[in-house]
Amino acid sequence: MTYKSKDYLNAAVAGASPVGLVVLLYERMIADLRRAVAAMEKGEVEVRVQEINHAFLILGQLEGSLDASRAPESAKTQTLFYQVVRNKILEAHLKGERKLLEEQIALLNDVRAAWEQVDPARHQPQLPKLVPRATVEQEEQNLSVLDASA
Repeated sequence: MTYKSKDYLNAAVAGASPVGLVVLLYERMIADLRRAVAAMEKGEVEVRVQEINHAFLILGQLEGSLDASRAPESAKTQTLFYQVVRNKILEAHLKGERKLLEEQIALLNDVRAAWEQVDPARHQPQLPKLVPRATVEQEEQNLSVLDASA
């Protein structure tokens, strides 16, 4: 990770809602598993182990953040989900089955998308997108051509 991407990640974490933090963890875990798949394809066992170990750390963080006192059924369901994902990742790693890892990535991506939908920060008004200066200048030229021809 480069210096700029660390700064970007730190800023994203600092500005994220609690649900947004869960989304960021899912995104990082999915990225870890994608790199593990790539390492598996290249035969880079050490990289694969490193990426899968990091994904396991994130799973542990997600599981440890569950609050059974506030939502016991949800916590139980999510704990089971994390256990199944952990077991499937381990199985894929031990058997060297890329397809099984890709299935977990797809599943995690679906759950990440669901978390993203309930993030209250996503539903706040967004600032308008900045238009590149070249586009503004081009539009001004187009308008002046139209004015001259009128």
